[in-house]
Amino acid sequence: MGHDVHDLLFKATFSQVEHAAGELRVVLPPALAARIDWSTLALRPGSFVDEALSQLHSDLLFSATLSGRAALIYVLLEHKSGPEGLTAFQLLRYMVRIWEDHLKNHADAKLLPAIVPVVVHHGERGWTAARSFEELLDVDPEVLADLGEQVLRFRFVLDDLSRESDEALRARAMSALGRLSLWCLRNARRPEQIVEGVRRWLGLVREVRQAPHGMAALATIWRYVLLVGDRFGGEDLVARLVAAVGEDEKEEIVTAGEQLIEQGVEKERRRLLLKLLHARFGALPEATVARVNAADPAELDRWVERVVTAPSLAEVLGGA
Repeated sequence: MGHDVHDLLFKATFSQVEHAAGELRVVLPPALAARIDWSTLALRPGSFVDEALSQLHSDLLFSATLSGRAALIYVLLEHKSGPEGLTAFQLLRYMVRIWEDHLKNHADAKLLPAIVPVVVHHGERGWTAARSFEELLDVDPEVLADLGEQVLRFRFVLDDLSRESDEALRARAMSALGRLSLWCLRNARRPEQIVEGVRRWLGLVREVRQAPHGMAALATIWRYVLLVGDRFGGEDLVARLVAAVGEDEKEEIVTAGEQLIEQGVEKERRRLLLKLLHARFGALPEATVARVNAADPAELDRWVERVVTAPSLAEVLGGA
């Protein structure tokens, strides 16, 4: 199961300010949350996660006014089943990049905006790794105390979903979609529990449906459940879900399953076309790979027809 499956749900839900605000209000220290003007919360574009580490994390950056001054809230979703021991160090790297980006856009700045780092962890086991940067320093506690302000110190906010009960998640003062998304993320490595437990969450499912854009949000939820539960097999899982949630959701669940099957077939066609192109014309330019992956079905049909007979790569991909 690829990390992009979790990204799909996490970013589809929490890139929307109203859902992100609910999560942050719950996990930030109350005194800090009280100082934030939540009406100013806004999503900032871009990702600061290393491409090589994207299988472990995805991220969202928000800006907000904190006691009248601009501040940033950086939210990291931890994908690993076990906690990443150097997360505090990775956060530091990302925070430095955020400040560098800020200075590029504010050349005359004399001060840096505060960054509040937040980690949402949805591994099977609870978080046991360091939560503060100074815990990563190879010194005795006595020496660390003597170092005092001479070393960097910060502690990130942790939302450890594996420690949350169903009752606690359901009772959170946040949107129905936010709560349902967190519950799905928490159970991502035990999809059978999503299927078996969703019946107890039907009230929340109905709340999501009735909210603005609720149908689209539920479609994202069902696609996620089907993707993480593919060990059951498509039709079997669809049948399990329909049995669990009832006929009201049947059409949306079946449609989500059909879409995934179509996407899977199309993905396989792209993979096969790239393989054939490589066999005929050697190593493919990155631009060609990107073009094949972005092509619409009609283009794929044309290229598949040409790949055997066209004398050059340009003639496969060229023409009408």
